[in-house]
Amino acid sequence: MAPSSRHLYPEWLRPGSTRAHVATAGPPDRQLDGAWRVWERLRALDRRFATYVDIVLAAGLFVLCSGWVIEKTASRPNLWVVAALIFPLVFRRRAPMTVFLTVATVAFVQWMVTGPGLADAALLVALYTVALESDWVLVVAASAILEAGVVMATVRWTPTGNHVKSFVFLTGLAFTALLAGVVVRALRSQLDWLAERAERLELERDQQASLAAAAERARIAREMHDVVSHNIQVMVTLADAASRARTHDPSRAAEAMREVSSTGRQALTDMRRMLGVLREEPALAGANGAEPPPRTPQPGLCDLEALVERVGGTGLAVSVERSGRPFEVSGAAGLTAYRIVQEALTNALKHAEEPDSVVVRLEFRNPDISVRVTDDGRTKVSVPGSEPGMRNDNGRGEPAGAGGGGHGLAGMAERAAAFGGTLDAGPRSSGGWEVTATLRDCKAPTTA
Repeated sequence: MAPSSRHLYPEWLRPGSTRAHVATAGPPDRQLDGAWRVWERLRALDRRFATYVDIVLAAGLFVLCSGWVIEKTASRPNLWVVAALIFPLVFRRRAPMTVFLTVATVAFVQWMVTGPGLADAALLVALYTVALESDWVLVVAASAILEAGVVMATVRWTPTGNHVKSFVFLTGLAFTALLAGVVVRALRSQLDWLAERAERLELERDQQASLAAAAERARIAREMHDVVSHNIQVMVTLADAASRARTHDPSRAAEAMREVSSTGRQALTDMRRMLGVLREEPALAGANGAEPPPRTPQPGLCDLEALVERVGGTGLAVSVERSGRPFEVSGAAGLTAYRIVQEALTNALKHAEEPDSVVVRLEFRNPDISVRVTDDGRTKVSVPGSEPGMRNDNGRGEPAGAGGGGHGLAGMAERAAAFGGTLDAGPRSSGGWEVTATLRDCKAPTTA
């Protein structure tokens, strides 16, 4: 069944809109709803079987105007004239103006040779169709032609016995047919516009949903990359250190393995927290009375010390320097700064050759934050001609997006851009690698 188009109609045209003004919802509302359903079915039938509807209309008018029903005792009209006036209406929707001119021509012949009849109502139907379907120029022309016919009929026949009354009566009929066509045309145009607008809004809604889903997938991919890549890189570095120290320093190797275990548990916790947002089981468990799993907040600037300590366990000396007057940053800004530092430290562990130290500098310039991470190692490969502002290499000479999907530097750039900031990553002239990010409007909103 086709969906109802009731929502496309103006508010004043909807029978259901009267419910807002009626205190009780009783039988009258049900009657209005039933009338509305009948109206929609009739419109659907008229659109689907337009030709058959016009044939039935023409046949009904012919029987009504032939004299067999109404004028049994009077002299019957010429059936040829009646047929010539009425049956062209079968094609009124295909060629409205042509049908009107045909009917007007037959009416002119009738005016010259015979008297008036009920079949002249075909002129009103033809004018209504022209007002409904044709251009406004043709509507004006058809109205002028019919008004000329009104004058001619008034002068020769005087249907009401008085020229003035006859003229007013016939003009009123013509104006009623014209007005009916114009009103129905305006309503139909409005309904078509509303239907097109509803279709366009539905398409835009689907597009917005697709864009939101794509953005959410990208966000989840960035978070997963930050969590998994950083922690695994720390674990690999610690495992390599434990393997080397196993023979000559067993206690140091054991400590490194404990750090591997701790880092692995932290990675699992982060992944559970992130993936738990995408699942509905916690909500269902809470509804059944069970205690939902605990949720920990997302990391921020206050967690940088723990991050630095974890990376320092690999033997890489990491220090944090702060300048400017610190201020309270929003949770999203703190998470962004944390992830940028985390990714930069991961790149230092993964791509720098023999780094001794990494310096993390935070500069607070209310309401902006500048994050700079530098190491003193030797960059393995550098891509000549990389664009400033964001180097499109991942430290191995591969473009961002190659191989690993480009969630490293590309992810940091997207995070910075989300705060109207910029990211610059590349080798320093004095050696080592530097990542500089500027985040705009990071200050937390003040509570009233």
